[in-house]
Amino acid sequence: MTGFRVGIGHVVAAWVVLMIAGGFAAGCAYLVFQQAGRDQANQPAAAAASQAVYELASGKPPADALPASTDMTSTLTPFVLIFDTSRRLVASSGGTLDSALVYPASCFDQVDASGENRVTWQPEPGLRFATVAVKYDGGYVVGAYSLAESERDTGNFGTTLAIGYGAYACGCALVAVVCGWFMRARRPRGQSSGREPGLRR
Repeated sequence: MTGFRVGIGHVVAAWVVLMIAGGFAAGCAYLVFQQAGRDQANQPAAAAASQAVYELASGKPPADALPASTDMTSTLTPFVLIFDTSRRLVASSGGTLDSALVYPASCFDQVDASGENRVTWQPEPGLRFATVAVKYDGGYVVGAYSLAESERDTGNFGTTLAIGYGAYACGCALVAVVCGWFMRARRPRGQSSGREPGLRR
């Protein structure tokens, strides 16, 4: 009986190790996918900011250096915010020019220190943007791009990953059951009795 118990214990231990390894691999895959999607969202924001800085450098006033106007609350089109040296919003292509629209002061500080800052900005609940802030002679330019699609893709990938992990767990459990049955079927007769044949108590 002892040999049989050790064998089953080994099967269970192997199953647990496979579950942990599979969960770790799935978690790493999710984090890599999430970060890749987030980094990719910086590209349209950076392009929009770079173009606006170019227009401003050519002598255009802030209002004329903007891309086509859009609605930052309902579209996926990149938009630009232009702030003056006092960090006051002076022009926007996001469909709003609200002086109460607050871009984090720490982000401006980072731009002053390094020339650029990339951060996720949430001006209000339900609105999240990848932003790239840069400096120009008259203040600051912030390019922004909605994270709605990136976060939706990440959610869908997470769901697919969870389903795949569930299938993996079921498959490993099935293999463990089959191995346990096979080991039991191959167990020598009389092993479970705990004493040699022919002996009586």
